[in-house]
Parts: sequence; C-alpha cells; structure tokens
Amino acid sequence: MKKFMKSLMLGDSFKDIFMFWVPELISNAVLFCLPPLIDSYIVSSLNSNNLYGAMGLTITFLHFLSKLSEAIPVAAMAVIGRYNGAKQYDECGKYFGATFWTACLLGLTQLVLVFFGASAIFYWLDVPQKMIAAGVPFLKLKSLGAFLIFITAGLIGFMRAVKNTTMPMILNMAGISMFIFFDYALVLGKFGFPQMGLTGSAIATIIQYGFMIALGLIYIYKNPEYKKYFTDVVLYILDSKRIMHVINLSWPIMIDKGTLALSYVWLAKIIAPLGKYAIVTYDVVKNLERFAFLPAIASAQIITFLVSNRLGAKDAKGATANMKKILILTGIIELATLIIFSINSGYFASFFDPKHKFSAMVATTFPLISTLVVFDFIQLILAGALRGSGDVKYVMWGRFLSCTLFFVPFSYILSILPIESTTIKFTLIYGSFYANTAMMGLIFLYRIKSHKWEKNKLNEVGNG
Repeated sequence: MKKFMKSLMLGDSFKDIFMFWVPELISNAVLFCLPPLIDSYIVSSLNSNNLYGAMGLTITFLHFLSKLSEAIPVAAMAVIGRYNGAKQYDECGKYFGATFWTACLLGLTQLVLVFFGASAIFYWLDVPQKMIAAGVPFLKLKSLGAFLIFITAGLIGFMRAVKNTTMPMILNMAGISMFIFFDYALVLGKFGFPQMGLTGSAIATIIQYGFMIALGLIYIYKNPEYKKYFTDVVLYILDSKRIMHVINLSWPIMIDKGTLALSYVWLAKIIAPLGKYAIVTYDVVKNLERFAFLPAIASAQIITFLVSNRLGAKDAKGATANMKKILILTGIIELATLIIFSINSGYFASFFDPKHKFSAMVATTFPLISTLVVFDFIQLILAGALRGSGDVKYVMWGRFLSCTLFFVPFSYILSILPIESTTIKFTLIYGSFYANTAMMGLIFLYRIKSHKWEKNKLNEVGNG
C-alpha cells in the first residue's frame, strides 16, 4: 500500500486531472449523450413506438459511425500530443492539416457506403416492416450528418492534443444548442417550421455539426496562442506521407472502436425478435447507461493525451501514475452515478414512454445490467492509455478477438435458449456485452503489466 501511495505522487496532480476531466465530461455529455436523449424524448412525443424504434435503431448505427470518427482525434492526440510534449510545434501544425484531410476522406467513404446500403442494413436487423419504412430514409440523411461528425472530430482532436479541453467543451455546447432548437422545431413543427418528423431530426444534426466546424476553424486560425503551430497554411497542403501516417494510426482504432460499437448493433439484431417493446426498452436502457457512463468516457479521453504527453517528455512512471489516478477518480464517481440511475430507472424511462408500455421492463433490467458496468469502465480507460502510447494495434486485436470469438457466439447462444420470460432473456443477452468487456479488460491489463507499451515509437514517419 505504501508503494502504491508513493506512486500516486508522480504524474499530473489530481487537481490538474480533474480540471482536464470536467470540460471533457461536459463535452461528451453535450456531444454524445444529450442528442440521443433529447431526440428520443422529442420523437416519443409523436406517440408512435414504431417511429421511436426506427429512431433508436438508426441512432445505434449512427453511434457506430461516430465511434469510427473518434479514431481521428485519438490518432491526432497520440501523434500531435507527443510532438507538443517535445515542443516540436511546427510538426503539430503539419499534422493538423493531415488530420483534417484524413477526416474528410474517411467521412466521405462512410457517407457513400451507408447512403446506398441503408435498406440492406435495416433488413439485416430483421425489424418490423413499419420500422424499416421509417428508418431507411432517416439513416440515409443521418449519414450526411456523420460525414460532418468526422470533420468535427479532427478539429477537436487537434485542440485536445495541445491540452485544450475547454474550447471543445464550448464547441459542443454551441452545437447542442443548435441541435436542440432545430430538433424541436423541425420534428414537431414549432416556431413556424413545418412538421418533418424523423427527417427534421436528421436535418438538425447536419445544422449542428456544420455550425461546429465553422466555429472550430475560425477559432484555430484566429487564436494567437496557436500561431506557433502554423508556419504556413497547412490546411490546404495535401501531405500524403503524413496523411498515411494518420491513417495508419487511425485504422486500428477504427477497427477496435468500431468492433465494440458494432456489438450494440449486434445486440439490436438479436433483441429484435423479442418484439417492439424489447426494441424500445433496449434503446432506453442503452441511452440511460450511456449517460451514467459519462464519467468513464471523459476519463478515457483525457488519459490518451496525458499518457501521450508524459511519454513524449520521457516520463513513463508519470504516465502509469496518471492511469492509477484516473481509475480511482472514475470508479468513485461511476459508483455514485449508477446507484442514482438504478434507483430511479423507472422514473427516467417514463419520459420516453408516454403510453407506459415498457417503463416497468426498463426498471427491472437496468439495475441488474448496471452492476456489470465496472468491467466496461476499466477496459475503456486501459484502452485509452494504450492508445496514448501509440499501442493501437494491440487494443484493436484485443477487442476484435474478444468480440468475434467470445461475445458474438455467447450472446447468440443466449438468444436461442428456450427462456419464456422476455425480461430475463433480455437481461441475459444484454449482460453478455459486459462479460465481453471484462474479457477485454484482462487483455489490456496484461499488456499494461508487461510495460511494452511504454516503448512504442508511434511508427514515426521521417521527421514527422
């Protein structure tokens, strides 16, 4: 214990970590959690479980796309953060340009694939025909919003890499304000706007991220503190070598984050045969858990750049100490948050269930499932630390093998068991997801204990 307490004296202070953590908590709340919660609440006002279910399934798939986009800022934090720690500011600016163009390329790729594959996606999910009819056009339009999410992620990744978590928070708050207004106005037809239903929700997403991109670019290029990063107009320079470096760092992260996000899509597919009330229950439980999980998501964001900067300054012990501090901080906050949400899960569910058709099922399943969330927050933080060291391929293979070899077959077996109770079967299937995160946590912990991650070179390309 004495040795453990001594190790906590290294690295960044709890106070500094907390000051980085708070803006990230707010940013993730307004960027990833509030939009689906607000969207769900507004769409539930239409009093149609089919529309609500179609929206929930689309948002689940959009979550997968947003997770792919997160590879951009993570890669940016890993490489730019290390150059920033080494005070090589010119390289930081050059990699900002490479990050921007990588985001555009990857975002455009998903736009084409999802737009033309929307029908196939919904038919594969095997949901009721009414949900398919409502969901396909909604997903097509949302894919355009996802393209803008990729570009936004690139801008925010640069800011985080240079240890600015306040401006991403401001950008996200400005974006969510735009989304809330236009989502409410266009979905329900308020303030003189036409009532557009689900289409209005997709348009609100496009407006949200378009506004954030414009604001972010203005801030980066007008901020006098960032002049040291830009010796030329790097945004317009297509540096193929650096773009390939960012892509090489990004694709393993996209696979590992995409694999985990696809697990939610897979859950939707095997839960769908349980009926439309199970489908909407799944959406509510997922959204409530995602909101309760915000402290862990924020911690996973900051551990990446804290580890990256510490390793750039040749301080591996400080990077390890930061991991321990963030695990302690997150564990305490997560425990309190999940207890509050579990006790009041039925009440929270009623906001999305005006007909009171599935609130009881949420109230029963959420407390049981939330007891397993500890496994998820541990693996999330350990994975973020490994990414900060540039050890992205280990995280990728750990998640990919765990999900494909353990989670998919295990959850499928549970789905075909002859269990009459929908509630019990739903809980077991959903719980298998967290059994999978426990497996991943053990894989990442093994890597951390080996200390090999401390020596990762980030596959540096020449000078950059």
